[in-house]
Amino acid sequence: MLVRSDASGELAVIKYSLAPPAGGTALRHPNLVRIDQLLPSPDGTGGAVVMAAVEGASLQALLAVRPLPPEAALAVLRDSLLGLAAAHEQGVPHGRYRPSDVLVDLTGHCRLLNTGRPPADPAEPDAAYRAPELRLGAPASPAFDGYSAALVFVECLTGRRPSPAAAPPENLPEPVRRVVARALAEAPEVRYPDARSFLTELEAAAAAVHGPQWPERGARLLADAAGATAAAHPLSGPAPAGSGSWWRRRRNRLAVAGAVVLALLAALTVVLVLPDGDGPKQEVREPFTQALAALARTPGVRYQDHDQYTGYYDVTVTATAERYGAVGESADFSDEVAQDLVTVAGRDYLSYRNDARLKGWTYDPGNDEKNMGPVLATYATPAKLAATLSTALDQQPRFPVVGDQAAAAVTVAGQPAWQADTVQGYLYVTKNAPYRVLRWEPPNLVTAMAGLKAMAKDPSGRQPRSLEARTPLTNSLGIDLTPVTGATGLYGKVVQYTKELATASTGSSVQILQQNDGASNVVCSHTGCLVNVAFSGPVYNASSAAYLLDKVYIELTVGSITTGGREAGGCRSGLQPYQLTGTSLSGKLTCNNPAGGPLFDQASAENQANANASGHSEFWDYANRIDLVVHPLDPTAVDQLVAKEQNELQSLG
Repeated sequence: MLVRSDASGELAVIKYSLAPPAGGTALRHPNLVRIDQLLPSPDGTGGAVVMAAVEGASLQALLAVRPLPPEAALAVLRDSLLGLAAAHEQGVPHGRYRPSDVLVDLTGHCRLLNTGRPPADPAEPDAAYRAPELRLGAPASPAFDGYSAALVFVECLTGRRPSPAAAPPENLPEPVRRVVARALAEAPEVRYPDARSFLTELEAAAAAVHGPQWPERGARLLADAAGATAAAHPLSGPAPAGSGSWWRRRRNRLAVAGAVVLALLAALTVVLVLPDGDGPKQEVREPFTQALAALARTPGVRYQDHDQYTGYYDVTVTATAERYGAVGESADFSDEVAQDLVTVAGRDYLSYRNDARLKGWTYDPGNDEKNMGPVLATYATPAKLAATLSTALDQQPRFPVVGDQAAAAVTVAGQPAWQADTVQGYLYVTKNAPYRVLRWEPPNLVTAMAGLKAMAKDPSGRQPRSLEARTPLTNSLGIDLTPVTGATGLYGKVVQYTKELATASTGSSVQILQQNDGASNVVCSHTGCLVNVAFSGPVYNASSAAYLLDKVYIELTVGSITTGGREAGGCRSGLQPYQLTGTSLSGKLTCNNPAGGPLFDQASAENQANANASGHSEFWDYANRIDLVVHPLDPTAVDQLVAKEQNELQSLG
């Protein structure tokens, strides 16, 4: 197999030595690289040659940078099983599944290579991915492929090549651990008989742990990782075989690469010949490349953005796409409209920090998607941001030139910096090693107007690259960037905010109406006071699957119950789940206050005594401050999210 990259993306050329399926039918499935042409092999047994343009990176290249988050690893396994199942159902086992046989495209989906090739020789290093029987010479089968896929899944989580007796990681949630353990069983008869049965149980277990939207989140994480890896490694392919642990081989490769870079690029410049005949100039390029490569590997990045119209944004984004921060109209966020925000599992929650009535996390699917969603999309993961800016560095940027006094005088917040003019705006990095990103100024109306004024004064002058490329303007006047290197503190914040979501409520997209026509049904007895509330109301689910609520949890809260003139206190029903399957929601909730029982007995006895003495009695039960609070999460869901984030932290460690 040869995998190389050119301007159009990664070009995969895969040679098969096995005859095609009976009747010459080609394998066609979204998770298999398609066999477009069948050609005879030199020995006459039949064969196939495939050429398919795939923009992305191999799974092996992704794992050389860092392990994958749990949902991304599950997405790799799911897509792989889909491809394997398609092949199995046409009678073609894979036989040698391994990370180098998986391509991850820029949409976050995986495709399998080399389906149907002969099994690896037991002496080859990659034979470690084979089931025990296959290493002993048994023929390939669907059960073997499931074993290999489970091994690669474990490697995705741990970053380590499989051992002869691999087992699921100890911190893997039990539902998923149980499925993977069966796939890794030593006895073939215990394993899943084919990829389809393996896939069915995997999807159910993953949904139980991560919720129904886990495939979308996993694909987003894979897309970010593939984009960053493809940008950082324009030539991708199988790594040379070697001995020793994975981290030692990677360290040695990086050491050799670093020595070459230091030897060839000690001056951190390349030669640029200007078209006006001024002679060769030394162009400063390497600090930008190194700064973006370092950014792609960080666990988080902080954005401090000044929007021309809506104010300031201070947002930190993790490598696994969680966000937290604040929005305000003044740079110090001291104004009364400042909002705190957090993004967990693809949902954006907001809280008004200075308003006691609105303080507390709120998730509003409709408003979130229409307003905050597009704005927050600017603040991408470190890998995705690095990929975007790396792509801009490949599109005829203007780098600073050694000896240019204006370039030498550039600073960002008093720190000496290099400035590059790119199709995505101006990028600033530190002038001294170790290089890191400092600031990004996307194209905006201010820079556009400055460019037009300069053009009016000097029509022969050069315009900003973003104007030349006609890049759409943004409202950002500049974003200060700070890579976050401490994963523990970063994810500690995410876990803290996630735990607070246990009390989060929904906004106006889920409205509850008609609480018993405005009255409450209160019944007190010697056992306590029951409050019954019937409700109905519209549900405005957003159209985007990333923001769709498929279930809500409604709680009845009663502030005060009075029985016979005596205050008994309030009650709560606890969170009750309701499926959102249409455009309306209805139901009935009840809460009980046992303390009302003795008070009812006292009031009832007094009322009876008054009735006996005067022939007149007055007795009533009443409840007020009745509220129906709609929550997007319940405590179990919050606990699952916290466990997922703690697993992500461990994967980054």
